[in-house]
Amino acid sequence: MRAAALLLCLIPAACGPGMPDLDHRLTAESQASGFPQLVPLEPLLASADAEPPRVAATEGLSLEARVADLRRRANWLRNMPL
Repeated sequence: MRAAALLLCLIPAACGPGMPDLDHRLTAESQASGFPQLVPLEPLLASADAEPPRVAATEGLSLEARVADLRRRANWLRNMPL
């Protein structure tokens, strides 16, 4: 009984479309290019940590502007005729 239930679940997956042919979507330039160069992770992490800290005053102003814009859009949607 379990085997029949498993087969019934697998049949729709087997009937689905196959994998798309992605090789024909690539341009000749992208096929001719090599793999990207691998770089060590430590310098990348160090540069990410060296990012200057955010200033709360400017972040707060941008958030307040976003909130005002979202509220304006919400009011527009509420007043929109259906």
